Amino acid sequence: MSQWGQNQANRPQVGYGSSNRWDAPSRPAQQWTPGGQWAPPHAQQGWAPPRGPQTWAPNNTSWQATQYKRPSAGYGYQQPIPGGRQPKRRGGSQILTLLLFAIGGVIVVLIALSLLGPADDPVITPPGEYENESYQVPNVDQNPPEIPVPATYAEATQWLTDNPVYNASIAVPVRCEAHPIDLNAASRAGLQAHFNELTGCLMRVFGPALEDAGYFAVRPSVTIYTSPVNTKCGTMPMQNAAYCSADQQVYYAADLPTIVPQELRHVDYAVESVIAHEFAHAIQGRTGILISEAAWEQRSDDATADNLSRRLEVQADCWAGQFIQAVGESVGIDQDEAHALSNLFYSIGDDVLTGDPNYVGNHGHGRSRQTWFLEGHETTLMGACNTFVVGDDEVR
Repeated sequence: MSQWGQNQANRPQVGYGSSNRWDAPSRPAQQWTPGGQWAPPHAQQGWAPPRGPQTWAPNNTSWQATQYKRPSAGYGYQQPIPGGRQPKRRGGSQILTLLLFAIGGVIVVLIALSLLGPADDPVITPPGEYENESYQVPNVDQNPPEIPVPATYAEATQWLTDNPVYNASIAVPVRCEAHPIDLNAASRAGLQAHFNELTGCLMRVFGPALEDAGYFAVRPSVTIYTSPVNTKCGTMPMQNAAYCSADQQVYYAADLPTIVPQELRHVDYAVESVIAHEFAHAIQGRTGILISEAAWEQRSDDATADNLSRRLEVQADCWAGQFIQAVGESVGIDQDEAHALSNLFYSIGDDVLTGDPNYVGNHGHGRSRQTWFLEGHETTLMGACNTFVVGDDEVR
């Protein structure tokens, strides 16, 4: 179960065999309950004292995270044209000749100038015209197929660093009818209905991209609880939100907004961004990233395990940023409001929650979480959120 904070006592309990293989039980994810709360890490059971950063260099593999550098601004990728449409080139010699005789040389010059312009400029979708409209949003699936499990540690490393999902791109803009909700006036039933409608928007954004990468997308339910609740991933505490990999569903504590800074509680789509983060963990589950990270955590020392966990969490922040970008036009979130949302991710950084600027936890410092959210908001390529191939300083 992935949450907004990490509980060291709930490290992955996947059973391992000898050599470079592990003996996975029939549903390995059911035993895995990573995560903690939005509350300060030092207030959680099992949190270790501050530790220094450590480079992730898994044993028995030649891969070194520090050998990779994040691409420069724009990530070195050409932005996809929404919906895959390409600009049309105009005319041919016969058409130009006809135009020449019909309307004169001035018009021909104008057409020639248009032909000399860039042929690969993005097609801008007019307001009200959205992508992925033909995608059939599935119903909530409370009995999904099992998540993928790698056969070896080498395969787990590959799934983390070179996953097919990194080649997929989301479409922009995408329609979302789950407009921001008034937390002060919403009932528990209204909040639950709202969040379950929101998962439909999340599926419309990420479902086609996951399918393009060869994965089966699952729409999770969102359960609102008002007291600690028992789940297949264990007891869920209050002031929390989490994705449980055992049943592949999302859980949200009704009192979670109380730990959101006062100045952010009225920012549109603040709590919806929490659900987007948890949905990103569902993406990690369906693509094998979640269980692969859990496998390496189980085999690592505490410092390295925390480093891996931070990579997992800020990747979820980054994909949450991509969701906000995709639905921004539909729900009315502009650049300034997106930046305000990034302050939410800053506010739940390990250093901010503990009040210790030197604290090294397993979710990342506020500045790191904010940065990854904003990077996701600026790109459509899901691989721009590949946090498993960047240096340690970028996931501190």
